[in-house]
Amino acid sequence: MDVILRKYSYWLQENPVLTKSVSSATIAAVGDLIAQIIAIKKNRRSFKIRSTAAFAIFGFSVTGPLIHQFYIWLDQLVPKRTKYSSVLRVLIDRMIFAPPYLLLFFYIVAVLEGHSSKYAIRKIKDTFWTALKMNWKIWTVFQYVNVNYIPQQYRVLFASMVSLVWNIYIASQRI
Repeated sequence: MDVILRKYSYWLQENPVLTKSVSSATIAAVGDLIAQIIAIKKNRRSFKIRSTAAFAIFGFSVTGPLIHQFYIWLDQLVPKRTKYSSVLRVLIDRMIFAPPYLLLFFYIVAVLEGHSSKYAIRKIKDTFWTALKMNWKIWTVFQYVNVNYIPQQYRVLFASMVSLVWNIYIASQRI
């Protein structure tokens, strides 16, 4: 594990955005694969490679670069020495960043899976508010740790790993 972390750290130094994009894509794809395997074992659906590809593409093109930039911006906006910085960072993440990110996720992944724009918008209307409330309940603790204790270069990886576990849990409960 130490070797992997050293190599990852090296790649972060050489090309941080590409490294975070590739790791986000890989983790998202693995999470979707595991979620689909759980769903298949529960006889709830068949395997869909396009779903895995959609998660990977979103992780590579949106999650990696966007969240990388967001964490840089957040550290500049609310330096750790700022009064109440730990709470302010989480509030900005949860109230300003999370809602549009979740909208992007629902829309882009649905379209990448081959659904129409109309379907994606309907899915957002049907699930967004419930998903956002759940996101606030579950992710707030993890994001508190992430934006306050995880070094900036590892925050995208930390969030991706939490997302992997979260997606597997959701898949095992209700896919």
